[in-house]
Amino acid sequence: MGRPPCCDNGGASVKKGPWTPEEDIILVSYIQQHGPGNWRSVPENTGLMRCSKSCRLRWTNYLRPGIKRGNFTQHEEGIIIHLQALLGNKWAAIASYLPQRTDNDIKNYWNTHLKKKVKRGPIDGSGRLQGYGGHAGVPDGWRG
Repeated sequence: MGRPPCCDNGGASVKKGPWTPEEDIILVSYIQQHGPGNWRSVPENTGLMRCSKSCRLRWTNYLRPGIKRGNFTQHEEGIIIHLQALLGNKWAAIASYLPQRTDNDIKNYWNTHLKKKVKRGPIDGSGRLQGYGGHAGVPDGWRG
């Protein structure tokens, strides 16, 4: 039982797979006029044959203004290493401290670059990974 799948819209066909540039334009235009939120109404109000979850994720992870792509800075790496040690794999919580990065990008970067670095050290005398300075960017007194 439980909740129906997010794309269960009464038998109407829902498009899956890559988004087209035209779909991106429609979604961006709608969000610019109405703002992000109320994702359940987006497919019906735009004519997009996508489920609401797909629209939300497309906006959040790819189309939202200010998303930073490309290499992570050493400062960003230090924040990720520190917060992952405090919070574990709570990528959305970690991403809230790096608002230009998506939780998915941070998770992927951790798994492909940082996890191995942290496991093999080297650790300085304070227990921090050398070269990462520790707490930069994390508010004083923050404990998670």
